[in-house]
Amino acid sequence: MKCEPMVCMSEVSAAVIELGLAPEVLPELDDLTVGGVINGYGIEGTSHLFGLFADSCVAYELVLGDGSLVRATADNEYSDLFYAVPWSHGSIGLLVGAEFRLTPIKEYMRVTYTPVTGSLDDIASRYRLAFQPSTRHSCEEKVPDFIEAALFSDTTAVISTGRYASKEEAMRKGNVINEIGWWYKPWFYTIMQSALKRGNFVEYVPSRQYHHRHTRSLYWEGALLIPFGNHPLFRFFLGWLMPPKVSLLKLTMTDSLRNYYTERHACQDMLIPARKVPEAIKFVHENFETYPLWMCPHRMPKRRMGTMLDCEPEYEKNMEPGDTEEAQMWTDVGIWTVPLPVLRNEVWNGVEATRSMEKWLRDNRSYQCLYAISEQSEEEFWQMFDRTLYDAVRKKYGADCNFMSVYYKISKAKKGQILPYSNSVASKKTQ
Repeated sequence: MKCEPMVCMSEVSAAVIELGLAPEVLPELDDLTVGGVINGYGIEGTSHLFGLFADSCVAYELVLGDGSLVRATADNEYSDLFYAVPWSHGSIGLLVGAEFRLTPIKEYMRVTYTPVTGSLDDIASRYRLAFQPSTRHSCEEKVPDFIEAALFSDTTAVISTGRYASKEEAMRKGNVINEIGWWYKPWFYTIMQSALKRGNFVEYVPSRQYHHRHTRSLYWEGALLIPFGNHPLFRFFLGWLMPPKVSLLKLTMTDSLRNYYTERHACQDMLIPARKVPEAIKFVHENFETYPLWMCPHRMPKRRMGTMLDCEPEYEKNMEPGDTEEAQMWTDVGIWTVPLPVLRNEVWNGVEATRSMEKWLRDNRSYQCLYAISEQSEEEFWQMFDRTLYDAVRKKYGADCNFMSVYYKISKAKKGQILPYSNSVASKKTQ
């Protein structure tokens, strides 16, 4: 499929799902754009099979710093550009077109909700067992088409797996069909949470509705914006208003309100090797204590060419379940809510928590998703990400003279105005 970068996920799915096709990776929120999930970050429940959205792309059309238009693929003269674009946030060239793979799908998703109770180690172990080694285009029958998990506390979680099903199968007597996309339906994460009381259960969801299952509630952030948003009366009479446009919220947010959210709200994604899930969720519990907590596995293709993201060095010598010779299994840990210490009126320092998370990621050769607030200095940023190919491409194609570096596009700091962490924190504490 070929489209322009401002095409959003809801438009993509509307165009192809009725044809029995879908992008290999279709991020859940309606308003995410193709350009955004390429230049930035795009994950979905199919990422354990196909990787991130950019990994399913086959070509980019870019306007370079000198005004020339080029088409970059993995095997043409602009292959270095092709591999440098993901995560560059528009700092290499202007993305004006993208081509990505589609995969055949069926009309319904057979969704299984599995509750898990126990320690964080127990939850991590059950989560790892939900997916097995696979390659991008073939997998064993036991590997689900979709997988995600939500931790609702440090002792409870629900793992949701999906497998495409035909309309004939979904309509069989005794099967439950849940059209979760209607405005009056309960928010999806509350359906997941209900498995903690109901136990393991299965239902069939129309495929397009399942692909956009987290849109109406913005995962669980909608409950912070509208605490009564999931009440049956609100859903029935005003549920069609959901979700509020994130772009509008950003446009109308004042500096004081932005600082308020920064200090009392966590919004981060940690990309970690799957083998480090137990340590990661324990770290999040100790430093953020945010629930629900989202987890979604994804395959990290082995590049070994200086791309900003890559597998762990020499992971092949000790491969874990889910790893293959061509890719390593990683996991996204999504931290998006108000930390429990804030709700308990305890002292919680958002800057220090973020700094601590960033250090943990650097120490464990993991990555921070760059849509979120970064407290890293430029030196720390490039300790986390490999700049080898990025710098070479920026210099080769004149981007270093025409486009701001990715660090300054995503960081709170302005060039030449970076404060050491100790000084910035000290100044905050004296105010």
